[in-house]
Amino acid sequence: MTLKDLVIKNRSFRAYDESFKFTEDDMREFVELCRYCATSGNQQALKFYIAWERDEVDAIAKCTHWGKDRPYPGINPSGFIVILQDNDIDKRAWAWWRDAGIAAQTILLRAAERGLGGLMIGSFDKKPLRDVTKLADNLKILLVVAIGKPTEGSVLEDMGEDGSTLPYRDENGVTHVRKRLLDDLIVKRG
Repeated sequence: MTLKDLVIKNRSFRAYDESFKFTEDDMREFVELCRYCATSGNQQALKFYIAWERDEVDAIAKCTHWGKDRPYPGINPSGFIVILQDNDIDKRAWAWWRDAGIAAQTILLRAAERGLGGLMIGSFDKKPLRDVTKLADNLKILLVVAIGKPTEGSVLEDMGEDGSTLPYRDENGVTHVRKRLLDDLIVKRG
């Protein structure tokens, strides 16, 4: 599978097969790849909290917001990786989001390579999530990444003439994700 194939296969999934299980080693493998990612100033200030046991996964899911598709019992992912900034290593706020995005995309590309899927979640209840994970005060929660075996389909299509990029679901529950054309993305010299 080429990188392009993985990027196309990597969609934002919101419904999962809860019977699919991860082990601690599976979750550690996702984080292992993040060790090799570029980081701002090579500070390597990201830390990762991994959850794969059903009770903890369900508790973390209750702390997250997925837009109108908030996770519900029966369709939760099989694991979560909470991406953290270790303020004892680096307190620069401008570096956090860049590094977290690189790490999250790396995790999701690995999931796609394994025939799985996931979702980057930037909306969550910080205090309840800290209570569930019992994180030290020096660790700032940046992103939550859900991972599992999707039970929903997703296809890419070009943006319509109406200019809408809003995804929609068809009668079979398949999400259609509209993408801008390449010529609409490239800015020509003025």
